[in-house]
Amino acid sequence: MYIWVMTSTVMNVKVDADLKRDAQALARRLGLPLSAVVSSSLRSFVSSGEITFRADDQLRPEVEAELLALSSQARAGQWDDFSPSFDDSGDALDWLRQAVGSAS
Repeated sequence: MYIWVMTSTVMNVKVDADLKRDAQALARRLGLPLSAVVSSSLRSFVSSGEITFRADDQLRPEVEAELLALSSQARAGQWDDFSPSFDDSGDALDWLRQAVGSAS
C-alpha cells in the first residue's frame, strides 16, 4: 500500500502590485485561487522544462472606450469622424490623400 502525502510550503515572490491584482482578478473569474495558478505553472515548468506565455486578446480600456464612443456616434448618425463610402479604390485613395494632406 502506498500513501502519497503532498506537503505545501510558502513561497514569497516579489511581483508588480498591478500584475498581482490583475492575476488575482483573472483567477477569481476562473474560480481559482491564485496559488492554484502559480502551482500549476510551476508543475508545468518543471515537467516540461518549458514556459509558455499567452493571453486572450483584450483591448486597452482607453481604446475600448474610444471604439464604443465612435460606435455610438455612428448609430446616432453623426458621421463627422468617419470616411464616406466609395465606389472604387481610386476615389478612396484620393480622399485619403486629401485627408492626410489637410491633417499635416
